Amino acid sequence: MEQQAKPSTEQVSSRMTDALVEFGADAQRLSPEATLQELDIDSLDLFELGQILHNEFGIEVDPQDLSDVTTLGELQTAMLSRLR
Repeated sequence: MEQQAKPSTEQVSSRMTDALVEFGADAQRLSPEATLQELDIDSLDLFELGQILHNEFGIEVDPQDLSDVTTLGELQTAMLSRLR
């Protein structure tokens, strides 16, 4: 059985951006410094994002790992750390 290639950082980052926009975040405001509160991203959105990344890339995300995340940059770092 062939092993699936590990997704690139760019693939995961791009999918995260797409998902956040789908959730209603303003694409123009998506920057590493933007807070999740400013973007109106709540815990349900984070859960859904985790599910998307799990389904598409096999990334396992524990909601507890995201409890201290406040900015988009921190969120991205937390999600990408699961690739390693």
